[in-house]
Amino acid sequence: MSRLDLSRYFLPIAPKLGAVEVELQRVLRSDVAVAEKLAAHVRGGQQGKRLRPALVLLAAKFCGVNSDLEVRFGAIFELIHTATLVHDDVIDHASTRRGKPTLNTMWGNTLTVLFGDLLYIHAMGSAIQGRDWRLMEILCDVTTRMIEGELIQNDVLYNLETSRKDYFEIQERKTALLFGGCTESAAVMAKRSASDCEALRTYGLEIGRAFQLTDDLLDFTATSEELGKPAFSDLREGKLTLPMLTLLERAPEKARPIIERIWENGEAEPVNDDDEAELRELLKQNDGLLETRALAHQASSSASRMIQALHGEADTKALLLDIPEALLARTK
Repeated sequence: MSRLDLSRYFLPIAPKLGAVEVELQRVLRSDVAVAEKLAAHVRGGQQGKRLRPALVLLAAKFCGVNSDLEVRFGAIFELIHTATLVHDDVIDHASTRRGKPTLNTMWGNTLTVLFGDLLYIHAMGSAIQGRDWRLMEILCDVTTRMIEGELIQNDVLYNLETSRKDYFEIQERKTALLFGGCTESAAVMAKRSASDCEALRTYGLEIGRAFQLTDDLLDFTATSEELGKPAFSDLREGKLTLPMLTLLERAPEKARPIIERIWENGEAEPVNDDDEAELRELLKQNDGLLETRALAHQASSSASRMIQALHGEADTKALLLDIPEALLARTK
């Protein structure tokens, strides 16, 4: 999904989203020269979709919240997301993100990890200033479980015995829970009932699941130019996502040697044309993408049902109903 595709959803919250951007730019400045050097690289990069702060703001508008708190937490969730990406690039030995060199490529792993830690601390400090203990609990729980997800993922890297349970645990902890935290936080700000808070949390969780499943599809269907990183990146980095797990179940004698060869070549080596063509053909022959696509649609539908059952601002409700389906159509 391009930024233009998202503009319709962002328009009603444009002033608040602009305020989030100002807050992020403020936090990403430092009078410590080395920190400012890294922060300037992040500030100068192509901005992401800002989907997580947008979900905070849209859910807040839906619930009738109109304060500075949703702006604060929109920025906080984006800081957490950015910190996670910074650390992921180190762990994955990534050299580019959104077509630009990563921090670790330019300044090494040590400075990059410390900068990611700094972003986490900035996020927590800002959350403390919000003086809402329930929101702090949500943020701490989400962050803890995201790190646990990273631990699980790294424990099963380059492991052909990776299970579906491992895969779904990683997906839930590393991606879905952050989305759920974004939408639940808005309901907490509005002092909604416990059932409404849970419904909005589930809405975000299901969007996160659909988002990650679509990401996993794109790793095998999109071009490197669309992704902003090499195709088959997850596989080259030793990660077995659902399409590959499906293929290993249905055609192990053909899939295993190819995957092992790709891993032996190392993640810095692009997948050669023959192996790429054979994997794509095996995925096609064995409907290797079918289940992932079906589960993404299932999660999208579940998210829409959650919002449909809730009372809130009508125009924003229409947008929240549409977003899950729109995310399935993204190409990057």
